[in-house]
Amino acid sequence: MGNTIIYSASAGCGKTESIANLYIDLINSQKALPSEIVCITYTEKAARELKNRIISKAKQKGLDLLTISKIQNSHIKTIHSFCMYLLRFYWAWARVDANFKIVPEQNRIMLKLIDNYLSVFPATLGRLPQEKFFIEEYLHYIENIAQEFNNSSKYINKAYHLESETFYIFDHLSNSLNNMFLKELTYDLVLQRTFELLNIPEVNKDVKTRFKYLIVDEFQDSNFLQKSIFENIAENIYYVGDKKQSIYRFQGAEPEVFDEAMESCSQVLELCENFRTNSELGKKIDRISSMLFPNYKPLSYKHQADGFLKVVEIVNPTREEIIQNEAIYVAKKIKEMVESGFEISVGGKPKRKVKYSDFAVLSRKIQNIAHIYKRVFEDYDVPIDINFKRGLLEQKEIVPLLGLLEILQYPNKKSGYLRLLANDIFKVDRFTLLFCEMSKIECYVPEDVLKFIAKQRDNLFVKKISEILYEFEDMFEYSYKVYKFFGKGAYENVRLFYDLAEESKSFSIEDLCSFVNYQGERFSSFSSLDDSAVLLSIHSAKGLSFPIVFLVGLCESTGYFPGRSPKLRGSYDTDTREYIIAPFWMEKEYTKIKNISKQQEKEELKRLFYVAITRPMAGIFMINSTVREAIKKRGGAKSFGEEVGLNYILAKAEEIGIEKEVVEIKNTEEDPSNDFACKQKNTISSALPLMILPDEFENRFKFLSPSHIMDFKRCPAMFSLKYIMGLPVFDELSSKEEIQQNAKVLGTTVHRVLELTSLKNIQSLDSNIALAMLENNFEDEKVVKELILNFFESQFVKEIKDKVIKEESEYPFYFKLDNQMIYGIIDKVYHLKDEVLLVDFKTNLHFDDTKFNIYIPQLFIYTKAMKERFPSKKIFSSIFWLREGKKFDYEQKDEHLEDVIDVIKKIRNIRTRKDVLELIEDSLDGNCNGCEYEFYCKDEQNIKLIRKKLE
Repeated sequence: MGNTIIYSASAGCGKTESIANLYIDLINSQKALPSEIVCITYTEKAARELKNRIISKAKQKGLDLLTISKIQNSHIKTIHSFCMYLLRFYWAWARVDANFKIVPEQNRIMLKLIDNYLSVFPATLGRLPQEKFFIEEYLHYIENIAQEFNNSSKYINKAYHLESETFYIFDHLSNSLNNMFLKELTYDLVLQRTFELLNIPEVNKDVKTRFKYLIVDEFQDSNFLQKSIFENIAENIYYVGDKKQSIYRFQGAEPEVFDEAMESCSQVLELCENFRTNSELGKKIDRISSMLFPNYKPLSYKHQADGFLKVVEIVNPTREEIIQNEAIYVAKKIKEMVESGFEISVGGKPKRKVKYSDFAVLSRKIQNIAHIYKRVFEDYDVPIDINFKRGLLEQKEIVPLLGLLEILQYPNKKSGYLRLLANDIFKVDRFTLLFCEMSKIECYVPEDVLKFIAKQRDNLFVKKISEILYEFEDMFEYSYKVYKFFGKGAYENVRLFYDLAEESKSFSIEDLCSFVNYQGERFSSFSSLDDSAVLLSIHSAKGLSFPIVFLVGLCESTGYFPGRSPKLRGSYDTDTREYIIAPFWMEKEYTKIKNISKQQEKEELKRLFYVAITRPMAGIFMINSTVREAIKKRGGAKSFGEEVGLNYILAKAEEIGIEKEVVEIKNTEEDPSNDFACKQKNTISSALPLMILPDEFENRFKFLSPSHIMDFKRCPAMFSLKYIMGLPVFDELSSKEEIQQNAKVLGTTVHRVLELTSLKNIQSLDSNIALAMLENNFEDEKVVKELILNFFESQFVKEIKDKVIKEESEYPFYFKLDNQMIYGIIDKVYHLKDEVLLVDFKTNLHFDDTKFNIYIPQLFIYTKAMKERFPSKKIFSSIFWLREGKKFDYEQKDEHLEDVIDVIKKIRNIRTRKDVLELIEDSLDGNCNGCEYEFYCKDEQNIKLIRKKLE
């Protein structure tokens, strides 16, 4: 390994300034050009601020404009942005599409790989409760495998499996992913692929030749995988960070990475002078920090000035009033200090009067308190900005609302349905949605919500988003349902989201999300753009400083309620330096891992507390609430304050110099004029509906595709299992018969070539074939080229080539047939002067009338849809059978319309579980020609389970 130097910098000790100086010194000393220096951060905002600081420093040092311009375009990026740059640059080596896109963490590829493995090697399935095999336990087990696979991959050469079958599954996943050419990557896969890329000798040598120096900011937020990537970027590395501020364990950050780097580095430089905090406050923070961390070293302070540290205990009548009473205390105290002309000294400057923008309110979580603080501060006329960059839009109660808006705006995207339906309110399993095609999803949407969507789609971009949300609330009573399932905090979040939507005056989901996120970008350092206090989470406050801080939520429980316990659990054991993984059936080992994880969570809470108390420059209020005559807890989760030892800190209050204040809240029934009384009564109805979805399989096919219609004609049982029940495919036959499997991959590869190649760009055919084969891991170039040339050398192409005005691939369409909305995608659309030619490609075996008849509904729908779009042109639909090299034309007939409408009516008549069961039973009595769902139909145990689910 090369030369590694670590800057160990406690909070406020000039870390960013040191990085900027280091960067400029490397350039001034001619050790490196800007293009040869990589600077890594962990957030986009930090990257922007660091780049601005470096450019500012470059101007101070008198660097020329050309060099400053090169700094502007240099590699000062987040870890993921830089890794994506490397993957796109070396895309062929990395086996990814140069235009790959980022997808959600639990992506379909990984879940499908696990599903395929378990269907062939079901060694562990006997340990799962059989009566819940399909819908609950099995899919939950898949999720845990995917999650732990991603977690363990962050511990390079340190992951250890206590049960061999788990290792085999992980090994299968790793091998399968390594052998795939990926067009979609999760953020975890971005890091994994980059690590593998940089371990290729030729690539490693080239990268280290291009980049001489690497600087990593906030190194304590790294994991072992990221550290391994860093070591393969440049020979000379500077790590800058502070282990005491490692607070992103939930994102995979491991504090032990910092210790490991310290052991092997060539030099450690400690930054011990604090430039942020007034000395009198800093000395008090040092005393508290020494209690949190046994090896803590007190700092020296540049600014010799006063600073206060005050603990306020609010005694509440009931637990339900705690958040509101804390908000009222904070609002009143801020208003009082501003109006009384309270003076502070900040940054070594003379004393001045405080203003609203001097105050920050920090909490471990702000999602459940933001709406209350917004309302209370408005009541007391105290301006406040709320940082929503982290959290609000990702909360489980807000995500369905975003999903609803996304469905309205982008009806052909699956992500909106996933957001809307996969939660405790709509009760649709997300794996069911992930494993099914787009055309199947709408059957899971409640009928009243579907009607609402159909009605509001015409209003999108006409009505404001807030108007649509309020109409949805009136129709569905969404916030009341949230209150029932998620509690009062979640209800407050929904009301806050409605308020923000109204305030934003947005007409699109992008504008709304930008507005909400902008609330988190309205301040830089401690200066708000207007004179407002700010509310933000401790995580969001990291790296920022504020003259005066209120730390609230110390009484909040640190217990988590994830629902069902994971089937697999993993945790890093600092004693053995291994990431250990065990399934739930290994009870002793599983319990040990659980206890290790709990202890690590406690240690991180101390670090989170340290980050919070080191944000202020002149003063901090710690708000700790209690309940009058509360029953003493026995066991259970402790509060944030209890976990960090607040009582022990208070016992040393006089010695440390902590001021204390007790605020006794009177019962509002005794004193109606009490200033802490809630000004807005709770109007939540107690009579909430007991069930959101009274019939899980009630028909909801607002949208149908040609595949729906053709599959129903082929086999109603398959249609029911596939589209209504959403059962996963256990395609054992295809996985064993190589010919069938190859046929599927061949079809995908050929369609990809045809999508990439236009009639005016046939010269790119060879490169397009190579790319498609690489993407789909298909090796028989001869058969691909033969099928493709059968099309491009056909008489059909020769006739139209010079007549085509416009060519479109994978053309999506919607159209209404009777009262049914139909959606589809056409392989190719050729626009001629007076004609539109629609072509669907088939790569399966040779043409015959029976095969062609199967596709008549599809061709009828294509023709009908395009006639609506181009009424003045002649529409011709056809199938091009690539093995024949011939086009077979479709002739529209009245009977085709009747046939399609008949199928639609049968599908729309599926309204109950009983209807679904009858379709399956009737199909079982007929002749079965086999399909990918025959696994269910031909196994008596599976049929019994399906009957049980439907009866």
